[in-house]
Amino acid sequence: MMDHSENTLRAAIKSLRDTVAPAVDPHDPQAVEQLRLTIDFLEFLRTRVYDIHARQRYELGRQMDIAQALLDDAALLSPEVGDRLTHAVTDARSVHGDAEAHTQDLRASSQQLWAVVRGIVRTARQAPEEVRERISIKVIGGIEPLIEMESAWFLPFGFEPDPGSVPQLTDLLERVSSDAG
Repeated sequence: MMDHSENTLRAAIKSLRDTVAPAVDPHDPQAVEQLRLTIDFLEFLRTRVYDIHARQRYELGRQMDIAQALLDDAALLSPEVGDRLTHAVTDARSVHGDAEAHTQDLRASSQQLWAVVRGIVRTARQAPEEVRERISIKVIGGIEPLIEMESAWFLPFGFEPDPGSVPQLTDLLERVSSDAG
């Protein structure tokens, strides 16, 4: 059966614009604003619905890159921290490498891996300065692709001060594999 998600979203947007909007009291600014925001979000979702899976795969891949770079320093924080990161990276590689992994599996793996990375950053606050600096440099250096993805993903909302400097979403999504593998 053919996927009709985009057409269904178009129909919902048209219904809201053509039928619901005229019925909303124009003197109720909150109702008018909420309807506009809902229509805008549905339109945004319509343009991104088929990219959600690739985005999750991309994010997990970039997070794996950062986590992989932190493995040696995480072990210096404590054997337990090092083991936790090693297991999280191994689990993430397994999910990321599974061509049949569901979007929710990618998202859950991403959340688990990123929670471990956040824990390392917090634990590093008590580490010797040289270890703390290496961890900071690796995290900051590795986060740029994630920031670029966020910028490209949400570009239609118009929050970027220099939209021309944001990479194309399609270019980013073509790079879904991870060097961490």
